[in-house]
Amino acid sequence: MTVRVVPLHSPEAGDARVGGTIPERIALVSALSADLWTITGRPLPVYSRAMTPIAVVPRQRQTAAAVHDD
Repeated sequence: MTVRVVPLHSPEAGDARVGGTIPERIALVSALSADLWTITGRPLPVYSRAMTPIAVVPRQRQTAAAVHDD
């Protein structure tokens, strides 16, 4: 399986090659995510939603980082 990641601000990110309704697209992302996690061979993490490791980044910093990442 090939996975392609593109920057959110790129023209390719707006390319709607996958049709379907929003719920169908979310289901597709869920299935792909599960498949890719399986490929890693690692067990699924077990933690509560409150303990989920996340990073909250203000939109301004995301835009600035995207410009520098290209």
